Amino acid sequence: MHEIELSDGIITLSPLRLDDVEAHLTGEDKLLVRWLNGGPGTREGVEAYFRHCREQWDAAGPLRAFGIRAGADKLLAGTIDLRFTGEGLAPAR
Repeated sequence: MHEIELSDGIITLSPLRLDDVEAHLTGEDKLLVRWLNGGPGTREGVEAYFRHCREQWDAAGPLRAFGIRAGADKLLAGTIDLRFTGEGLAPAR
């Protein structure tokens, strides 16, 4: 997969990478755990999910997970997913 990077010069979106795992785990808070994760993340679980996200990019699957990066160092500040298919969604026309 070639690296994709979308930026306005302040915020950058790019695919999640395994080197984002530590920042993701560090950034978990009670609301993220409660509403999105269903429990505190583990290194193994986050690594597996990030690998799955990368596989989806490589296979042109229905999921595109982006890391939201900030600053000159492009540190991970959050994530956002784009899903082309899903339960309850009508097929594209």
